[in-house]
Amino acid sequence: MTRIIKTLVGKPSVAPAKAGVHASDQTSGSMDPRWSLPRTAIRGEDNTINRNHSCVRRRGFSLIEIIFAVAVAASIFFAISSMSGNLVTLENFLNQKLQSRQDVDQAFQILTTEIRSAGPSAAGAYAIDSAGTSTFIFYSDIGKNGTFARVRYFLGTSTIQKGVTRPAGNPPAYATSSEIVTTVVSNVVVSTSTSLFAYYDSNYTGTQSPMSYPLNLQNIRLVNFSAYVDVNVSSSPTPEYFSGSALMRNLRSN
Repeated sequence: MTRIIKTLVGKPSVAPAKAGVHASDQTSGSMDPRWSLPRTAIRGEDNTINRNHSCVRRRGFSLIEIIFAVAVAASIFFAISSMSGNLVTLENFLNQKLQSRQDVDQAFQILTTEIRSAGPSAAGAYAIDSAGTSTFIFYSDIGKNGTFARVRYFLGTSTIQKGVTRPAGNPPAYATSSEIVTTVVSNVVVSTSTSLFAYYDSNYTGTQSPMSYPLNLQNIRLVNFSAYVDVNVSSSPTPEYFSGSALMRNLRSN
């Protein structure tokens, strides 16, 4: 009897299991599974949070990256600004060159027309008054009105000048004090190897040398003129060479 009582007292009592709850869950002290999450779910949530934090860190920029980006942008801006300024300068230079070429071509065309129209003066003097390497004086009907003016082309310091003297009085006379001088070509590069004017007689066929000095004015039949011109002598490209020639039609031999 005593053994039976000891046996009953020595065994631990076990509380009856609740409905729907396993006894091992009660004895182990675990939480009610209705209020707890599986460990795999908790670990998956932690991994998701870590990945989100990692993405946030990758989307940001460090101070060094920002400074580098600003430096690159500034370099590009200054390069574009410098290029734009150079293009504007080049455009202006080319426009000046084009304008200079047009001015020289027009001046030489006018000179050609005036030499071709050369004739005796209003006082009966010969059509050519004087001829030299840097000066040419002749009479021409430049106004197309039947009156022959005294026309003087000559080389200035860096220009080609034109002087016009019109006859006055009766009998007509040419007073050099009334000469009107204008600049017809600017930025002329004076060269000792190239003269402004050269003259040829009636035997000229295109290969002969110019007439030698002293000249016989009555033998001149063709006048050649040439000059080096540039809008800016101190910079490249080198000055351009312009030339022309005119046949004195009214002086041709029959």
